[in-house]
Amino acid sequence: MINLEWLRTFRAVYKTKSLSRAAEILNISQPTVSQQIATLEAYMGQKLFTRKSKGVVETNEGRLLNTLVSGSIESLEEVEHLVSLKNSKLKTIVTIGISSHLYKSMLCHQILKLGEHVHVKFGARQELIAQVEQGRLLYAIIPDEINTFDALCYPLLHQRLVLVATPDIDMSEIEAAYKRNKTKAEQLLSEHRWYAHDTASSYIKMYWLDVFNKKRPAIVPNYVIPNEYEVLFQQSKGSGLSIAVANHVVPFIKEGSLKAYRLKKLEFRKLSLIANKKKAPAETTEKMVALLSGR
Repeated sequence: MINLEWLRTFRAVYKTKSLSRAAEILNISQPTVSQQIATLEAYMGQKLFTRKSKGVVETNEGRLLNTLVSGSIESLEEVEHLVSLKNSKLKTIVTIGISSHLYKSMLCHQILKLGEHVHVKFGARQELIAQVEQGRLLYAIIPDEINTFDALCYPLLHQRLVLVATPDIDMSEIEAAYKRNKTKAEQLLSEHRWYAHDTASSYIKMYWLDVFNKKRPAIVPNYVIPNEYEVLFQQSKGSGLSIAVANHVVPFIKEGSLKAYRLKKLEFRKLSLIANKKKAPAETTEKMVALLSGR
């Protein structure tokens, strides 16, 4: 396979008509230039330059090769120049890994403030952590905290679980019953339709365990939709209850389609930003932590 460096050296010699001048431009030694030209000529089986006392002159084959490669080599040199610039746009691409659930409830509201070039990848927690460690992603937003050799971890915020109801449901009776008689509160809750984002109803089980001290929930979800945000959207179009992360509900509360209640203060998890230790720019990291943590 032909080496692109050979062609780059060929192009420099062709333009300068001098091996020594080409060496200066390419910042390599003259013997290296001579060797690369000789290797290219041997590969092609054609003489590309004729050596003269004051430089070189291209052959017919040399002129033909220049016609074929000049545009491509110049394009590559332009790309190299853009990449090397301190303010290169290619250097300011922010790559972020996140779950689709968190994207809709968290990142989508801030993405326009993170820069002009932001690339988002959806994935599971362990997959995203691995890609940050490998440098394939600069950042990832994940539940909990981690400590690894290749990634730095920055706490963002705590998430809490809340009981979410549509406006047509009178929650005052349920709240009053919870304070006096939890069994009565369970009964009232079970009389309504329920929405969940997975078939295992992990949020509901966790809520029932911490709020009612029961291992099994007293209800079975009527509607199961595999996305935390979409569950709330669907609930807002109907009637019923769900368990959700508090900050996921905020957009729906603002529009008046859902309401959130806390029968008991319940912390769910912490969110963290992890950054590739070598590649993530410190200034960008500080900006992201400030925006995503609400500081």
